[in-house]
Amino acid sequence: MAAALSGMLIAGAFVVFVSLAPQPIGSVFFWTITCVRLSWGAVTCWRRTGLAFATAAMVQGALTSVCLAVLAAMGHPFPNLAPDSLVLFAGAVITGPLLLMIESRVNKAKMQQWSAHMEHGSVWDIVSGRDIPRLRDHGA
Repeated sequence: MAAALSGMLIAGAFVVFVSLAPQPIGSVFFWTITCVRLSWGAVTCWRRTGLAFATAAMVQGALTSVCLAVLAAMGHPFPNLAPDSLVLFAGAVITGPLLLMIESRVNKAKMQQWSAHMEHGSVWDIVSGRDIPRLRDHGA
């Protein structure tokens, strides 16, 4: 439930900053904050879980976000991208979930532990980074 509410919060922020706010500053702000959050999430994910593909999905999302922020600053805010730039976004939409799917196959036990950890999480847990459990072995 918390993940769904968090997704709705992100969708609401997207509408406000990308559609309603003055452009390009709204898009630059949204994509920069998204980049910072995903970068923080990637570092936290790697330190707490050691899950390489999940971490790579967050890094890829952060890199895509910074590219979209730069494009917005150059006067090409999302979704008004040139066809060449849409390839960047389409690639991110495909590779992020693909990396998470690979992770769920490669490290099934850890991903199940993460899923169980999230069952009773709140939106605040997601916002504050407490949604990523400590799954690393003690020696790692």
